[in-house]
Amino acid sequence: MIWAGVDGGATKTLAVVVSEKREIGVGISGPSNYHDVGLEKAVANLREALDQALSQIGGKMPVTSACYGLAGLDSPSDFTVVEEAITKVKLADKNFVVHDSVIAIYGATGGNKGIIVIAGTGSVAAGLDDKGNYIRVGGWGPLLGDEGSAYMIGREALAHALKAYDGRGEKTSLLDRIIEKYNLKQVEEIIDIFYRKGVSVTEVASLAKIVSEEALKGDKVAKMILEKAAKEIALHIVAVYKRLGFREKIDVALIGGVFRAGELILSPLKKYLAEKSIEVNLIKPKYPPAIGALIIAIKNTAPEFLSAEILEEANKAVERYYG
Repeated sequence: MIWAGVDGGATKTLAVVVSEKREIGVGISGPSNYHDVGLEKAVANLREALDQALSQIGGKMPVTSACYGLAGLDSPSDFTVVEEAITKVKLADKNFVVHDSVIAIYGATGGNKGIIVIAGTGSVAAGLDDKGNYIRVGGWGPLLGDEGSAYMIGREALAHALKAYDGRGEKTSLLDRIIEKYNLKQVEEIIDIFYRKGVSVTEVASLAKIVSEEALKGDKVAKMILEKAAKEIALHIVAVYKRLGFREKIDVALIGGVFRAGELILSPLKKYLAEKSIEVNLIKPKYPPAIGALIIAIKNTAPEFLSAEILEEANKAVERYYG
């Protein structure tokens, strides 16, 4: 028997396999968000990552059970399309296709109850109770949501910088930083950059680093932007906590670049959670998403095989890919 956990994202696909003899293999390939690379290429990358991992232990497809946590599964039709494609190519006898936030929470908590918040380019939170009930909030994308994300922080930085330039808002050092970053001779040139040439969501999100730097220097507007982001993250946590009916103190794993701001985000986050009378332990994830996928694959077919020792061994094999 061989179990596989697959973390399929927008930049890479990582597969980890474990045999009943406790042999472990890891494979890596290109992205598997089918909206970005197309369905055929996405499935080919899943196969390639699994092939690589299996070659390290002398295994072959189909494996006994595989869980795929994939980016881009945002609607029921997404799941239907991807599940049919994966079943057709016979990667595993049993396939479990889930949203990437599901494997993130299984990894972060080791498959136990808890909450995760992912605040990177976008934002999403998810929770798992001790009965296995799963709740997801947020994750609506830059047009409809992503509150508390690096994108939101970057967009707020741009908006407040331009308000300061107009005289409609408080002065902020963010204006000078944005002028410098985009080499603007006139501030109005930013219209060409953002509307005519076009700027990606990732580019806007990259401005969050500037906000953190200026907040550290004491800029009031930058601090306010980060406090607003912290409040939005807190609202994500509170929503999951309440919808799962938690009453006790719960572990909340924090994932994503926004949390690199440290206490600039964490301090107001703790304050807002205290105001809502929500008791949590803010923690780092126990395991990365690929291990979360592996937990699901094993738990659904051979729960007696699942152990902390197996997970630790698998984690050692994949951790270098999550730098």
